[in-house]
Amino acid sequence: MKKLTLLGLATMFALTGCSDNKTTETSGTATGSPNATGTAKPAKLALNWSVASGYLANVTLPSGDKDFVKKAIEEKFNVDLKIDYMVMGKEYHDKLNATLAGGAAPDLFIAGGAESQKYITDGITANLTPYFTKEALPNYFKWVSKEEVDAFQLKQGEFTRAIDPFQRNTYIAWYIRQDWLDKLGLKSPKNYAELTNVMTQFTKGDPDGNGKQDTYGFSTAGGGVTLPFDFPQWLNNGFVADFQIVDNSYVDNRTDLKVQGVLEQVVEWNNAGIVDPDWFLNKAPAQLDKAAQGKIGMFFSGDKNVALDSLATSVQNRSKALDPKANWQPIFPLDKPIIWKYNVPESTILISKTTADKNPDKVKRSLEILNWLTGEEGFLLTHYGQEGKHYTKAGNKITLNVANFEADIAKAGNWLNVYAAFTPDEPNILGFELIDSRISEHDRAILKTVESFPKHNALPPVSLVPPAGINIGDFRKEMSKYHIKAVLEDKSGKNWPQYREELMTKFKGREIFTEYTKQISAALKDKKLNDFK
Repeated sequence: MKKLTLLGLATMFALTGCSDNKTTETSGTATGSPNATGTAKPAKLALNWSVASGYLANVTLPSGDKDFVKKAIEEKFNVDLKIDYMVMGKEYHDKLNATLAGGAAPDLFIAGGAESQKYITDGITANLTPYFTKEALPNYFKWVSKEEVDAFQLKQGEFTRAIDPFQRNTYIAWYIRQDWLDKLGLKSPKNYAELTNVMTQFTKGDPDGNGKQDTYGFSTAGGGVTLPFDFPQWLNNGFVADFQIVDNSYVDNRTDLKVQGVLEQVVEWNNAGIVDPDWFLNKAPAQLDKAAQGKIGMFFSGDKNVALDSLATSVQNRSKALDPKANWQPIFPLDKPIIWKYNVPESTILISKTTADKNPDKVKRSLEILNWLTGEEGFLLTHYGQEGKHYTKAGNKITLNVANFEADIAKAGNWLNVYAAFTPDEPNILGFELIDSRISEHDRAILKTVESFPKHNALPPVSLVPPAGINIGDFRKEMSKYHIKAVLEDKSGKNWPQYREELMTKFKGREIFTEYTKQISAALKDKKLNDFK
């Protein structure tokens, strides 16, 4: 399981089709063992896949029949399946690049969005148009719409990469020490002025009662490089995540002229001494460690497990080990219409051109398996294990057998994550409700609160690519330097208009965002954006 198993949570889209179209799947039991159908099996194929996700650290697939997912796939689809797997990141892509350079491209592989662009440009990937259709993969298209997949292509009309199904909802929140609020007689802040007052009282009002002024209101982790979005000043000035469409215009939130207001307000908090003075040099998760140690009263996180009782390593449990009264609660402390945006796709599913050219049957078989993995049977097996052993099913309710699941899967390194890389842990997409006895009422309340915070619908998952010869990473480095120069050296936002103009001209920001505007306009189709300024 990707993370602590939680209740299925709402997503951005109301997807249709809550049960598999059984005519599209080979008949089988919930454990993946095929039933006798009387039809001849296709010729056996050897398939080689390369899989990555953020939940594969320290994961090792079990051997033999203990890997009941591999067994089910190989029996059901008459294949010998070899899977290489790693945590998504540079090390994975370095290994994948070496494999590709050696001429041994996997038949199917997952890659990051930026990396997929290079693989496509270099001609490593196949044209998926003949294969990746709603008729061939009806289960897959319950997670991702055809319109989204079309908008995700590098060139409209060319289908070269599929979206790896992703978690739609985001679990962004600021978390605050409710017990500190209670001790100081404060209410949970609802606007920026109230928030600033609470941060001040957390710093100067001795909220932990130790008679010392040794706490701060807020901390984050700049890693010695950036001004993180964790600072509520970004949202207070109207900036939600990385970019937005405002008044029919593309706005790059970190380089807009109005960022001057963000810089000014961060400086004010720094000058007031209510922010952990180490915030800029902190490397994640230092801010969470400080929260657990009782040194700060508020932090920002997108991890829905961060304040749960059910997770032994959560900030909540680590804090309670030092102070049994510690009570971290999620808050939306600003009077703004939304707190964040829904997720957009980050990973891609690619097919090797070599495989498609030399053995198209391998492509078809791989996509048959993908369709199964994204359907009811494959989803349940790869997220919750074997029916009757690791869970029971009554109607749409899936009740986890915690003891067996913990023994065979969780304590064995959560190895199901390898196969679950193709679907997020959102059973509600397929119409299921998960019942997990490890989730307390306290945790259910937190999850419900964070889930309910208002977000805006993301744009079509267009792939924003800068003009040829321009590296967006280099641009962002220069941008961050100017942010930090304003906050820590100038201690003022007054020079931001000048800094921004240098970013737009000397560092080619205007060229980049003009191109982004064109790409988004093409994806929107029926609504052309205004020219970028």
